[in-house]
Amino acid sequence: MDTATRARLVLVEDDQATLEVFSIVLGERYVVFGYGSAVEALKAIDSAKPDVLVLDIGMRPVDGVQCLKMIRATPGYRDIPAVALTGFARDVERRSFLDRGFQAVVVKPIFDPEELIDVIERLLKSAAAVPPTPTHPRRGSALPTRSAAAAQLDAQAAMTASPAGGGPADTDGREPG
Repeated sequence: MDTATRARLVLVEDDQATLEVFSIVLGERYVVFGYGSAVEALKAIDSAKPDVLVLDIGMRPVDGVQCLKMIRATPGYRDIPAVALTGFARDVERRSFLDRGFQAVVVKPIFDPEELIDVIERLLKSAAAVPPTPTHPRRGSALPTRSAAAAQLDAQAAMTASPAGGGPADTDGREPG
């Protein structure tokens, strides 16, 4: 399958080794746009035009939940399917991510990449059933060069740059796993 017909995936993972491995494995099946931070992904979202998002939850200064919220605030990305990658494995935590807008949760470490691929495929099939809209960026509409998410990101980064900034993780800001 050539790159013109493969699904486009934005992968955001702050652990460089994990980002590289996932990019290689997922790149065999999808066009992967890998970013080491939510900040990078938010600035590039309009050029990536993803069909699905795979977001690490425990990142700083913008975590995966905040990243998803900002992407969904960008015109054309309100309904984009998203997978939460997380070390938080309890049912209450999984439910929290689903309640915050993710369609699926995959717990790290991932020992079998097919688990993640199966989840992505399920989401892509579900998204394909949704009829195209005139503002959907993957269906040829023009978008502004600077996304709404990038503007929100500038404000968010300024707020979280101080030591008082925080995220959803534990007290030292790191996610388990």
